[in-house]
Amino acid sequence: MYAVTLAALVALPGVHPYPSAANFVLARFDAGAAHVFDGLLAHSILVRDVSHYPGLANHLRISVGTPAENDALLTALRGL
Repeated sequence: MYAVTLAALVALPGVHPYPSAANFVLARFDAGAAHVFDGLLAHSILVRDVSHYPGLANHLRISVGTPAENDALLTALRGL
């Protein structure tokens, strides 16, 4: 399931995920972390804003979820 999520995120314009061995994906967003965070929150999707961490400006931490949750995330990201 993780590989599918990572591949789908890579395919989205303006989204730059990093490979990970954990149950989450760290990604940089060209649109800015605050904009993406607020947009996802409006769709009831909660991710962790890590953009205030040193070296992680415009980054969000996205936990890998169920297939339905991952689909909802991708749909919401496509609409932002």
